[in-house]
Amino acid sequence: MKRFLILTYILIAALTTHAQLTSSPLDQEIRAVWLTTIGGIDWPRTYATSPANIERQKQELVRMLDRLKEIRINTVLLQTRIRGTVIYPSALEPWDYCMTGKPGQYPGYDPLRFAIDECHKRGMELHAWVVTLPLGKWNGNGCQNMRKRYPKLVKKIGQDGFLDPENSQTGDVVANLCEEIVRKYNVDGIHLDYIRYPDGWRIRVGRSTGREYITNIVRKINRAVKSVRKDIKLSCSPVGKYEDLSRYSSRGWNAYVGVCQDAQGWLRSGLMDQLYPMMYFKGNQFYPFALNWSENRYGKDVAAGLGIYFLDPHEGNWKIDEVKRQLAVCRQYGLGQCFFRAKFLLDNVQGIYDYLRIWNNQDLLSERLGGLPPVPAVEDHGFSPVKSYEVRPNPALPYLKNNGTHMQLPPKGKTLDADMIIIRTLMGTAVATLPYRGSTADISRIPSGSYEVRSLNQKGITHRLGFLEIKR
Repeated sequence: MKRFLILTYILIAALTTHAQLTSSPLDQEIRAVWLTTIGGIDWPRTYATSPANIERQKQELVRMLDRLKEIRINTVLLQTRIRGTVIYPSALEPWDYCMTGKPGQYPGYDPLRFAIDECHKRGMELHAWVVTLPLGKWNGNGCQNMRKRYPKLVKKIGQDGFLDPENSQTGDVVANLCEEIVRKYNVDGIHLDYIRYPDGWRIRVGRSTGREYITNIVRKINRAVKSVRKDIKLSCSPVGKYEDLSRYSSRGWNAYVGVCQDAQGWLRSGLMDQLYPMMYFKGNQFYPFALNWSENRYGKDVAAGLGIYFLDPHEGNWKIDEVKRQLAVCRQYGLGQCFFRAKFLLDNVQGIYDYLRIWNNQDLLSERLGGLPPVPAVEDHGFSPVKSYEVRPNPALPYLKNNGTHMQLPPKGKTLDADMIIIRTLMGTAVATLPYRGSTADISRIPSGSYEVRSLNQKGITHRLGFLEIKR
């Protein structure tokens, strides 16, 4: 066993070096991390106050990206606008203090350009993470700058300032900044954070009106960045639960009603290309809501934000098995993964980094070792997964009858408008898309094994029909 584990780690080290040359199902999956710059809590840890410190600051990031590449992270969400302040030379907003330790001071190089170049060298995407409405402390550098420029646009809540979500000028201000980034830099995406009503704001309008205010901001940003580059990926990090479900309550904290984020509607209408919902929850506050995001993707990418910071005993009381189960469910549902945040991942809290070295290289190992190392997955019993070493279907759903060449299709009834079915492995990889018509489907070209069967309509909405066991 020890010899096998040693061989496994040797192969991982070799394979990750050449992963970009190998095509695999995991190449299509978003594996992302939020890399925070506020206060330098992820990066930088060194202030750029001299040529030597500038180089040290750069090398900190280089080492982080090298290690992220080893576990096949392919998307870095770099905090670019912090609190009305930025980490690049902007004509609109001042430098954040995180680079030099002094507000408004140039660090001697362009950190955003450097980060983009280093990510692209490693085949990783860099998305500029833009904190939209919060401006930080009322007398802070970013808030003061905004108050001078737009005195009627900034509202005070407690000790902090915020852009007014109900003022039409807010969308213009944020859109102009996002457009500036896209015009100046070869970023792969713009990632919007806190695109919602602020905490503590008394929403005095109807929720539908509130959603329209927030959507108008998104609409202006979309128009601004897409006018520069059609291929730019626009995303956001909504509240982790979209709305109450029929069987599960969001406990009063959801995107659609609670803070007026119509994130799924933004996907449906094309205003967003990706979503990174902040799903920092456990148990039945995670699994059914993950399925809801999966079933309402409208053909777009959704990566579940995983709260790995709770693995730190100073932050929470999670055990790593909880994150392992969440990873397995995300992959089973076709969701990507996004970790909050980089420090906890790279500090290998409870062994999370070591686990991902195996988890995100399963397909490469399988090709060369003839099988996967045993990694915990899920046992799905009404959204209460427990540790297991295989993915077992929900017993409440049927196994669809088949004779090895044809599968019996369930009747559509009067409500199901799907015209296709998707057959996927239990880890979420699609192996076939077939017409949903008649009473049977041809499965003669699908290898023996266990599969999930889902319907698919023209809007991209899917529903699980059951499971398929092919034995020949």
